[in-house]
Amino acid sequence: MKTKQERSEMFKSFQTNIKKKSSFELGRQNLLELRDELMSIYDYILTTCNKEDFVKMPLSTDKTIAYYLYHLTRIEDITSNTLIAAKEQIFFTKNYDKSLNSPIITTGNEISRDELVEFSTMLDINQLRNYTIDVLTNTNNIIKDMSYEDSKIKVSDERKTELLKLHTVSDDENAFWLVDYWCNKTFAGLLLMPFSRHQMLHLDGCLRIINKINR
Repeated sequence: MKTKQERSEMFKSFQTNIKKKSSFELGRQNLLELRDELMSIYDYILTTCNKEDFVKMPLSTDKTIAYYLYHLTRIEDITSNTLIAAKEQIFFTKNYDKSLNSPIITTGNEISRDELVEFSTMLDINQLRNYTIDVLTNTNNIIKDMSYEDSKIKVSDERKTELLKLHTVSDDENAFWLVDYWCNKTFAGLLLMPFSRHQMLHLDGCLRIINKINR
């Protein structure tokens, strides 16, 4: 597993190269290599933590590992499938809306800090592992198929309308801002956030929690 600084350098290479047609292919490869590294962090988390670790909240600045994994995966599933690929979310096609035992179908942004441990305890961690792998793999395939011209496409009004119909983003003020945030982006913008930077941010949070627990 690489250091945080090494991951940051990988992100910078991707961010620079993805912008230009002449270096787009390299940038796309940079992103896939970064996401392979992020998958190694997922593997570390899922093999290192026991059931209790997933629901602990030992740091005032971070949430729970179970929440972060759910939140990251829901957001990537929603943005990759509903907004880019115009496909049904894996959450529904593979029945994770039932097997995860999640009380919500949204991103979880609306969950208050006081509710986080209870929410995390409800989740089926084995199914969360499966969901995460399915979504990361699906997104990688979308990235592999994306051309430079595709990357310049802005999320369409039709896709935004479909997103609103699904109610997979809460209308709570802590969550609903995501709709405009995502829908004002190009596909390349979504590659930057949430497919890379967002993942890095919250996986670092998971690693901080693990370090705290193991002290």
